[in-house]
Amino acid sequence: MGRLNDKIAIVTGATIVDPGGLNIGGATAAEFAAEGARVVLADINIQGARALADLLNDKYGPDTALAIHTDLRSEDEIRALIDTAVRTYGGLHLLMNIAGIFPGDDGDVATMPIEAWDNVMAVNLRSAMLTTKHALPHLRPVGGSIVNTASTHAFAGDTSLTGYGATKAALIALTKYTATQYGREGVRCNAICPGTTRTPPAQQLPAVITDIYRRHTPAPDLNGPTELAKVYAFLASDDSRGINGEAIRVDGGLLAHQPFVPDMEALGAATATSQG
Repeated sequence: MGRLNDKIAIVTGATIVDPGGLNIGGATAAEFAAEGARVVLADINIQGARALADLLNDKYGPDTALAIHTDLRSEDEIRALIDTAVRTYGGLHLLMNIAGIFPGDDGDVATMPIEAWDNVMAVNLRSAMLTTKHALPHLRPVGGSIVNTASTHAFAGDTSLTGYGATKAALIALTKYTATQYGREGVRCNAICPGTTRTPPAQQLPAVITDIYRRHTPAPDLNGPTELAKVYAFLASDDSRGINGEAIRVDGGLLAHQPFVPDMEALGAATATSQG
């Protein structure tokens, strides 16, 4: 018996990316299917979503996964996504808001194009409110679980990605408000805050950039989509029924240490080498 047997889940941003493989949403959908859920894959990259749905249906049965083209900037398309999921599978128990963007023109405040700001807000934040809004009529009777995707950028600043960081901080607030408003009905809402993750876009980063992230992450390596997917499955399952309104960092310890620790470690290594 899987932890998510007979559950119906919507996972936004669930796709296969070429090159790179599964993104976080795709790995989460695969984990849910392995745990017994039926999954609706919502993504604007419908080719990648359909490819993943085909893989899951081949592996777990023909009715396991359904891919739906969804532009999360459109309330009409979000409403249609929810309606199609419920009509196809007969209900809805789980909503995983994973889709997000971090466009190159999302820079510092002084040079921020308003179009870039509005686009990031629409995809990263507004869509999570709208999916929640339209899913709640189906989640409230069954005590469903919602998981939003924030980021370590919600807790500390950066030289760019201003809009991205603002949306992720706001998602944590949205999570707490949703948990407060519907928790007594059995609806849980939590947030996952990934650090730098070896997603397909991150795999394309120059090694010098990746090495900086590794130096600041006190773990053997950076998390991949699979490590994140395990936490989504936990928060979706009854194993986490005592957790509501939480923001859980899944960052390999990125924000656990004092900012100067990597420099101190490098200084210690240099001193040891000189004395050797």
